[in-house]
Amino acid sequence: MKKTSLIAVNILTFLMLSCQGSENQLTQYQKKEIIATASEVVKKVFDHSNNLNFVKGLDHYSGAADSYYITDGVLHSLDDLKQQYREIGPSVERLHNTIQSWNAQVISKDVVNFVLPVNLKLKLKGIPEFEGQLVWTATVQKQKNEWTIVQSHESWLNCAEVAEAFSPANDKDDK
Repeated sequence: MKKTSLIAVNILTFLMLSCQGSENQLTQYQKKEIIATASEVVKKVFDHSNNLNFVKGLDHYSGAADSYYITDGVLHSLDDLKQQYREIGPSVERLHNTIQSWNAQVISKDVVNFVLPVNLKLKLKGIPEFEGQLVWTATVQKQKNEWTIVQSHESWLNCAEVAEAFSPANDKDDK
C-alpha cells in the first residue's frame, strides 16, 4: 500500500510540475501580442520627445528606487532625468528620432526588453543641426496594469563626434 501511495504522489507531483511548466511557456502569438502592447509605451516616449515634450515622455518611466536610467555613462534617477530635460529642453529647436528596427525580447508576460537603434536629427539653438545614431535600450514592465519603463540606457555610436557637435564653436579669428 505504501508503494502505491508513493507512486501516486510521484505521479501527481509530476503532473503538477508539468502543468506549471506549460503555464510559464508563452506561444509566439502571445509574445507578439505582449511586444505589441509593451511597445506602445516606447512609441509614446519617442513621440513626446519628437514633439519636444520631454518631461511628458518621462511620465512613462518608473520613479521607483530600483529603477535605473543611464545617459552619457551616468546613472540617473527619474528626478535627475526630469531636471536635465527641464534644463536642456528650452534650447532644443528641432528633434526627430527614427527607430531603425524594433528588437524586443519577452522575458515574461509582464517584462519586455527593447534594444532600438535610432537615427537622430537634433537642432539646438545657436548650433548647426546634428545627425547621429544611438542605441536605446529599455526594460518595460507591467505595473498596476500599465507598461512602465523601469530601466533605460542610451549610447551614442560616436561619442567624440557628438561632443564636438555640441561644443561651442571655436572662434578662429581670435587666435
